[in-house]
Amino acid sequence: MITVWCAVVAMIGGALCLYASTRHQALIRSGVAARPCRIVGTLLLSIALALLLTVQGPATAVFTWATGTMLVWSVVPVAIGWWRFRRGAAR
Repeated sequence: MITVWCAVVAMIGGALCLYASTRHQALIRSGVAARPCRIVGTLLLSIALALLLTVQGPATAVFTWATGTMLVWSVVPVAIGWWRFRRGAAR
């Protein structure tokens, strides 16, 4: 079970790092070096996939990995926009 949680944390961290390395991201306002974020994000996503492969079958692991990564990439921009909108409306 700890392997699954480590994979989830690595997957979320890797997806966030890759999201932070994009040009039009809204997660971090200050400029971030894109190359290190891409390298760390790719490594974390690879680690997450390797951990999932040790716990699940190959097809299930790839499906879980891809679905989790897409979930983070879909929810984070919406959550950031909502949070900034709510913060701006409260002022």
